[in-house]
Amino acid sequence: MQRTFFPRLIVLAMLLSFTKISFSQINEDSMMLAKSEEWKVQQKKGLFGLSKPVFGNFTTLNVSKIDSGYYKKKTKDSSSFDLEFGSGENGIDQSKYMTIQKTQWYKLLLASDPGTTSALFAIASVSKEKKQTFFSKVLSKNDDGKNEVLSYSRDVPGLISTDDSHIWQFLLANFSRGSGQDGNPFVPSASISSGYLKNEVDSMYIQIYSSFSADLVLINGKGNHVAALKFKQKPFYTWIRNDIDKNYQNAIAGMFAVIISIKDY
Repeated sequence: MQRTFFPRLIVLAMLLSFTKISFSQINEDSMMLAKSEEWKVQQKKGLFGLSKPVFGNFTTLNVSKIDSGYYKKKTKDSSSFDLEFGSGENGIDQSKYMTIQKTQWYKLLLASDPGTTSALFAIASVSKEKKQTFFSKVLSKNDDGKNEVLSYSRDVPGLISTDDSHIWQFLLANFSRGSGQDGNPFVPSASISSGYLKNEVDSMYIQIYSSFSADLVLINGKGNHVAALKFKQKPFYTWIRNDIDKNYQNAIAGMFAVIISIKDY
């Protein structure tokens, strides 16, 4: 009897806990939606992949690379040597496997009414790649599939400065571009695994699900849902509570602008 009764109690407790969390999620999301406007985002993609999003009373004035802020490191992991025999396809496949680390810094300016918010951020990427050697390229008759990206990941750390001189730190962890761009054809859309936005007195963290159409929700230290973003598939939307401090609104908008600006980059 004990062997069957005890697990049932555990299952019941888990179900009650899950139900409580679900209702809490819905209630917090509903409160946020009631106190914010739904703003459709105009992506305004540029020639080089970076975008200048516009939503609500926020307009991205500029987003660009900082030429002096660049770092790149290549590390050879291993190598392979294969002889290829076939009908008219004989050749040599000599490849090297490398880890390539890159960090590029960017600056974004976001105008609102009134004031301007600026974001200084980096795209820090790590890619695992297979490269055909020059020797193999000369002797091989078939170059298809010899160079490929095996995996790709990137983090986006940065600082946001609002018009009233408040400084916020933020992080977008494992920001995938989706659509097979990161070496994974099974990831159909952009995604962020975790992240935060914080200053010296408060912090908000990213929750990667919601009870409505948003793809991420920002939650403050008190557990209040203060903003949300739908960014994986068009149309994009933002929600930012209008009953929170203006400094918070501007910092959140700055982070959302960064996400949209580099989503397909």
